[in-house]
Amino acid sequence: MFVFLPLLGMAQTLELLTIEQAIEIALDNNFSIKIARNTADQVNATWGNAGALPSLGLIGNFSKTEPADATARVNVDLGWTIFDGLGMFASYDRLKSLDEINNINFRATVEHTVRQIINQYYLIVSTEQQLISIKQTLDVSQARFDYVQAKYEIGSASRLAVLNARVDFNTDSSSYRRSLELILSAKTNLNQLLARPVDTDFAVVDDIPYTQYLDFAETHAKALEQNTDLNISRLQTMMVEASKKEVNSLLMPTVTVNAGYDFVNHNMIDRGFYYGATARMNLFNGLETQRRRRNAQLAFENATHAENETLLHLETQLRLNFINYETNRDLASLETENIEVAKQNMDISLERYQLGNLSALELREAQRNYLNAINRYTNSLYLIKLSETILLQLAGELVK
Repeated sequence: MFVFLPLLGMAQTLELLTIEQAIEIALDNNFSIKIARNTADQVNATWGNAGALPSLGLIGNFSKTEPADATARVNVDLGWTIFDGLGMFASYDRLKSLDEINNINFRATVEHTVRQIINQYYLIVSTEQQLISIKQTLDVSQARFDYVQAKYEIGSASRLAVLNARVDFNTDSSSYRRSLELILSAKTNLNQLLARPVDTDFAVVDDIPYTQYLDFAETHAKALEQNTDLNISRLQTMMVEASKKEVNSLLMPTVTVNAGYDFVNHNMIDRGFYYGATARMNLFNGLETQRRRRNAQLAFENATHAENETLLHLETQLRLNFINYETNRDLASLETENIEVAKQNMDISLERYQLGNLSALELREAQRNYLNAINRYTNSLYLIKLSETILLQLAGELVK
């Protein structure tokens, strides 16, 4: 009962959760996606934030010195920097790159979450398929134990044979429980990604679909254009380049115009309109500008190196995952035939064992061969799906 009660629980009708439904739920509920979406909605690239728009202020002042009269002064002042060595345009470009990075980071978060969902979902599917094969080998072990026990009771089998049959049955029972544990853990992890109660139970499909053929050249071309990490690295280089231009603008003069209106005293006397312009150019500030320019240049070089490193990492991941994809695709085709042969061998071995024409060790070997064939096949399908998912993510095609 310890072994089969979980199977009875699984036999109950559960709501089917498809991979499409899981992704849709996550897009609405996942907390990481919500945080990334709010960050992407923030606006940084405005001309006001870049310092290119005028400022308007209202200033009030009251003072009184005995025995003089009290003086109240109100001033409306308009100031506008009309030239700063093009620093404001560089600032706007930097802020625009920052907004684009936030948008791509949102996409990267969605891609990462979808990839995790696919991994956990098809881990459940793969393990449940393995659970079926373990149950079949467990049935064989049960039949063998019952057979040996019956022979022992009539005195035609040894106690050692009964104990060996019991050990093998317990081993298969343990494997069954471990697989159940893996399924429950994967369901818990998937529920966490979907931001719903982690004990929510559900059923999954019984197969692992995958693309039969992926073209490496096409995937590679899309990755160079659409990969999120590479595009973020490119934008970070652009940001650093804009920051370098901002620092270089410190070598140019700054021109500011201002205008305003003064109201003096409560009776509005001595009021008047004023306007003017100010030009300022820094001649020496303790070599601070030179230090900032040098650091900006080094930061730009580092950003360029980081972009090249990201590109190299992308090329490496594309190559490795494509090799894994092709290898496991070929192995899955090979193991399809092995499963059928191993199943027939196990059934025949059980019949011969019960007729006394096969030893317990040979029967056990037939069980292992069948179970290993199933495991290799399901693992190959799962690894194909993982590699395919990674390749689609690298190519920017996982999330439309």
